[in-house]
Amino acid sequence: MALSHLDYAVFTLYMGLIVLIGFWIARREKKSARHYFLAGNKLPWFAIGTSLIASSVSTEQFIGEVGFAYRYGIAVANWEWSVFPALTAMIVFFVPFYLRKRISTMPEWLERRFGPSSRFTFAVITLLSYVFINLAGVLFAGGLALHTIFGVNLWLAVIVLAAVAGAYTVAGGLASVVWTDVLQATLLLGSGLLVFFLGLHEVGGWEAMRGTGDRAHLILSADHPELPWTGMLVLTVSTHLWYYATNQYINQRVLGAKSEWDARAGIIFAGFLGIFLTLAVCFPGVIAYRLFPDLENPDQAYPRVVSHLIGPLGYGIRGLVFAGLIGAIMSTIDSLVNSCSTVLTIDFYQRLWKPSATEREMIRVGRYTAAAVLLVGVCWTPVVGRWETLFGYFQECWFFMAVPIVVVFVSALLWPRSNNFSATATLLLCIPMTLLPAILRALHVDVNSFVLAGILLIPIVIFHIAMSYVRPAPAGERTSQWIWKPDMLFLPAEEKVHLHSWHKNLILWWALVAAAYVVIYVVFW
Repeated sequence: MALSHLDYAVFTLYMGLIVLIGFWIARREKKSARHYFLAGNKLPWFAIGTSLIASSVSTEQFIGEVGFAYRYGIAVANWEWSVFPALTAMIVFFVPFYLRKRISTMPEWLERRFGPSSRFTFAVITLLSYVFINLAGVLFAGGLALHTIFGVNLWLAVIVLAAVAGAYTVAGGLASVVWTDVLQATLLLGSGLLVFFLGLHEVGGWEAMRGTGDRAHLILSADHPELPWTGMLVLTVSTHLWYYATNQYINQRVLGAKSEWDARAGIIFAGFLGIFLTLAVCFPGVIAYRLFPDLENPDQAYPRVVSHLIGPLGYGIRGLVFAGLIGAIMSTIDSLVNSCSTVLTIDFYQRLWKPSATEREMIRVGRYTAAAVLLVGVCWTPVVGRWETLFGYFQECWFFMAVPIVVVFVSALLWPRSNNFSATATLLLCIPMTLLPAILRALHVDVNSFVLAGILLIPIVIFHIAMSYVRPAPAGERTSQWIWKPDMLFLPAEEKVHLHSWHKNLILWWALVAAAYVVIYVVFW
């Protein structure tokens, strides 16, 4: 698709604006480790909500999820529309502990609940998964998008993306990440919805787009070869819970909230935005199927549909839409890099190497490690291209890895008998679980990965319980302050004093968003 000079100008101006905002925020931030890694606990609810959306959406969705929807229809919308139970669990069970205990990283929380070995085991797993699954996958998908739309060399595009997104992230830390995400979330949602509505008009309306049979339903039969309802249930109770409640690069902006109310409200706001997000990152694949039913590679669906629908537009709109796509890539890259540097600096450098490190030393190490993470991610991107679809690459790895992590985090909150030995032993299962998709491929075993991950949940829970009895139970005085209690449903007393207005009622807003999701599933069942 030929772009006009105005398209190039709009695209370039937007990218320059993002970098300028990132560096401007970096200059305004105080030079302390907590400001660099957690934005000084000053983030308001709307910034948290929009940043959650921006960080959770990248070419993984715009390329991979659209490709998946091209193949299977609207059932793929479960990846976005089934997240609200996990967000609710985050609000009810996890946020009170994270905020009231002033947790900086997820591994730190495990040490305070269990002990050192669980902290370092989870820190290593976190870093490996972020660099070799998340970051490499996002960089490859972004390079593929630039290559398809602009004709840029794939590997040059990967390097440029890493350099641009990494520059302001290394300089400003979480504050730069979140405030650039606010702008990028607005553009990626706006551009995605523009593509959706143009496509809806092009194919002749909702019913024409939706189609018939399995492609027209959210819930498919248990014998569906790829997306059975049983697999979607595993997605809801396991993968989504891992992704939102235990995932450093997603909930780090929650850890930087200026109050518990802001943290909870931000998560609810993200749930609300997620309703529209699905239209932007899933349904273009359904539209592409109607427009181009014979694509050889489903991952080409989004670039093709964008070229077809946006190509005839002028006034720089094409450049703005493509900027939204690149913004989605950058928002995920910056979050991953920032979270990796946080874990490396706090969980390894400060905890193991130099507990007395100064604020300046912590920030310097954070910047060095961020640059190193980017370099490794770029080098690993060629491996991602071996998967049949990008979305399959992400989901096969995540579905299996999520199960042991969710078991450990849930037991940490609800079961006092769970101890450091059982937590560490269970977390170590992430290694063989992550390798399982590759092993099954090598053995030519044809099994639904989603369902298999759910089946494996049962023996992993049994294993965790058994390992808990291999060692003595933790001291009651240690566990009592880390086990969830019903009064944690409510905000701390000092925050309730300032929340008399009806529009600050979290239960009201949660109920409205929950009702919207219920209606969606009733209508599209």
